[in-house]
Amino acid sequence: MRTQQLKQLVFLILLTLVYLCFELGFNARLLDVVGGNAGPHDVERLEVFGRTLSGVAAALVLLQVLLRRRLHSPSKRPSLLRIAVGCLLVAGAVFVTIKVFVDVLVATRDAEFRRVAYNTILLQRSLVNGQAELDGLVDDKLLFAQPEGKAFLALFPFLALSNQRLDERMKGTKDQVIGNIVRSSKTGQQYYEDYLEAIKRTHTSWQKYARIPSASNDDLQREQDKAWNDYVDSLRKHNWTPYTVPGYRHAAVVKKVRQKVPVSARWDPSDEVAFRDAVEQRYRKSTSGITVGRDRIPPGLSFAQFVARPGVQAQLREALALPPGAAVAHDYGSAAEFKRLYEAMVGKAVRDRRASYDSDAAQFEYGARLFKDGNEAARAAIVPPVALAFSLLGAIGHFSKLLYLIATLVLLLRAPGQDTLSRRAGWTAMTVLMAVFIGVWSVLSLVDNRVTRSPLFTQMLEQSRAAEEGDTGWTRARKTLVANVTHVVAVGQGYSYPLNEAIRVNLLQDLNYGYEPTP
Repeated sequence: MRTQQLKQLVFLILLTLVYLCFELGFNARLLDVVGGNAGPHDVERLEVFGRTLSGVAAALVLLQVLLRRRLHSPSKRPSLLRIAVGCLLVAGAVFVTIKVFVDVLVATRDAEFRRVAYNTILLQRSLVNGQAELDGLVDDKLLFAQPEGKAFLALFPFLALSNQRLDERMKGTKDQVIGNIVRSSKTGQQYYEDYLEAIKRTHTSWQKYARIPSASNDDLQREQDKAWNDYVDSLRKHNWTPYTVPGYRHAAVVKKVRQKVPVSARWDPSDEVAFRDAVEQRYRKSTSGITVGRDRIPPGLSFAQFVARPGVQAQLREALALPPGAAVAHDYGSAAEFKRLYEAMVGKAVRDRRASYDSDAAQFEYGARLFKDGNEAARAAIVPPVALAFSLLGAIGHFSKLLYLIATLVLLLRAPGQDTLSRRAGWTAMTVLMAVFIGVWSVLSLVDNRVTRSPLFTQMLEQSRAAEEGDTGWTRARKTLVANVTHVVAVGQGYSYPLNEAIRVNLLQDLNYGYEPTP
């Protein structure tokens, strides 16, 4: 049994080391994502990896318990198959539990939380892109490219939710931030390509329009003569003239004429004047141009003149998302001229989006116009700190367990002839586990880095745990615990990132966990 226990301990130590490598590597990549300008889909992909690793962590604990029970069981129960199934079930249960936990956290937030989160995420983006600065934070332009800065960015939306002065801080930066978001989603070159496509469609319409003939008296005379002669020729086939059509055939003749010439239903087959008037009506209609919107465009215009027509301009403004009154030229002679059009589009987009960011909480109620956007913002504010906390907790917990396993192995090796550890040795190994976990957590709770020492972080942390009227003892305890976890994550992530990134790049061969940062 002693040999089997030693082998089992070595196996568990190696398995825990492998897990720690993947967990620490994931922690580094997670900090890159949630502390940067990644989109919600990037965070979601890493969420899956994070929940999977948390499930594996729980499965490893169960594996250790079940292997120990099997080792001391005379009948070697549970079987290896049952152990494997049990570990898979626990891993799946933890995976689902964490997802449900986060979903419930998001779903139970109120409309005001969603409104503030919606604006907070905007401010976070401005910090990432260097478009805004926060008074009271570290005075370092490269802060957010460093581990402690990334950790602050990940925690910032969560902390800012309790900051009552958020809207004041954002007043001067909203338009600038929204403008930069618009420019990054639609660059000047991309917008120019959209413009060329719109002009190409307009040119196709103009080519069809250009085939419409211009009206003239000579052309009208020829059109009338040709129509009347065609009519007379059709009667001649029956040996009739306009004046000799039998009365019983009047209706049939009128019906046939009306297929080409818009004469009245009571027209007399001999009335040449009314016939010619009807031909003129048809001719004028065919040569009067086209209607675009409410704008009747006469024939004969050049392409530049066609583009300048109000109806065509309205179509182009709609296609290019331009504000009313913006003029679109058929061609631009320089980049500076086109830039004015591009900036007009950006300005309209900023005004449209700004209205959403300035909306009251009612617009973020369930089923309201901004509910979906607010819900996504709430998730973006909640998921990063929760993911970082679970990742850090798993790393500290399994590092403590690793030392426990090593202590158990050493104590067993120092007790030759014993198949199992004495109760005292067992308590010694357990003390190592508890001491390491509590010690690491206590150290991270007590030490600071330059971000957590800053007046802004201190103020935001104090506001997050400040007691409010009506708070129960449990509520105050929960706020204190959350504030402590926030501090530990801010410090722990900052100090552990270099080691975690080295493991990810070197030991794990630059494993990206499904995320590649945009250059």
